[in-house]
Amino acid sequence: QEHLAKRALQLLALPQNAPPPVAASRCPPEDGTGSQQEHTAKRGGALLLDLGCGSGYSGSVLERAGHTWIGVDISLSMLQAARKPSAPRDLLAADIGCRLGLRKRIFDGAISISAVQWLCFVTKPDDKPEKRVSQFFRGLCAVLCPGARAVLQLYPEQPEHMGMLRKAALAAGFSGGLCIDYPRSERSKKLFLVLISPLSGPPTTSP
Repeated sequence: QEHLAKRALQLLALPQNAPPPVAASRCPPEDGTGSQQEHTAKRGGALLLDLGCGSGYSGSVLERAGHTWIGVDISLSMLQAARKPSAPRDLLAADIGCRLGLRKRIFDGAISISAVQWLCFVTKPDDKPEKRVSQFFRGLCAVLCPGARAVLQLYPEQPEHMGMLRKAALAAGFSGGLCIDYPRSERSKKLFLVLISPLSGPPTTSP
């Protein structure tokens, strides 16, 4: 998982020579007042979101690169294993297929390693995969700073699952595409959905 997280971090394309400030300070206020520069508070590293963070292996990669991260996972036992009070991390127990209870336009980027594909499956009697996938991408778009990237490494088990994910990402306002590492090797092939949030913010849609 560590090498997948390193690749996801690379695909985020964060500035290397001049670490970005905290997204919450970099973004202009939602009322549109003030310039971007006026609302910038310089600070090393980015604020990143790790979706389906598990026990924190991928988050540790973000930390070693000098970034702060917030991890979201549905498993309380995994989150307990990820806790490390001295590390620049925070953790949230939540289902990524529901609305994220996080501040809008706060994150400089997001990663997810081997988690998003599970939204395409029915795991409970009342699960509706299309609805959960749609809520995921709408929620993700809302919490990313305009123009920020999300890199989702996944293993879609069926072709229609990939189609479902891409359709929902576009409907949420994302642009981007699919990056395939080792495309000629079925054993080593890795898929990364690389998304860019809209500069104007997520589209307004009815619940």
